[in-house]
Amino acid sequence: MDGSSSSSSYGVTARPVILLVQLFGVTACVLIIYWCLHYGGGLAFHSSKKQLIFNVHPVFMFVGFIFVGTQGILCYKIVPAKKEVQKLLHLALLGLAISLGAIGIYAVFKFHNESNIKNMYSLHSWLGIGAISLFGLQ
Repeated sequence: MDGSSSSSSYGVTARPVILLVQLFGVTACVLIIYWCLHYGGGLAFHSSKKQLIFNVHPVFMFVGFIFVGTQGILCYKIVPAKKEVQKLLHLALLGLAISLGAIGIYAVFKFHNESNIKNMYSLHSWLGIGAISLFGLQ
């Protein structure tokens, strides 16, 4: 099987699962953005309110790195186009995902530096750097 078909040898299509994944992904993106804007006070790269700088991190890491990266992986199943177009879209989405992830990491380092908090002090920090590094190396 070349991967361009949405059905398996068992006759079951991937379409319902892909639609469910898309629904959950978009819902999560909307909720994270709403949470940061409504409860977190907004987003900013430059602000006297340091929490606004930190809020960039979860938005860019989830919406950019996780959601856009997932779209890049799924584009072979969800984009009805020629293989070459799917490959270009795959490359563009994964490139965008790693770029937005890097901006999310920059935001948290900026927040820590401006708030006099040590960087890389938690398991979350180390796993995050490891995940985005491995993603980039792949």
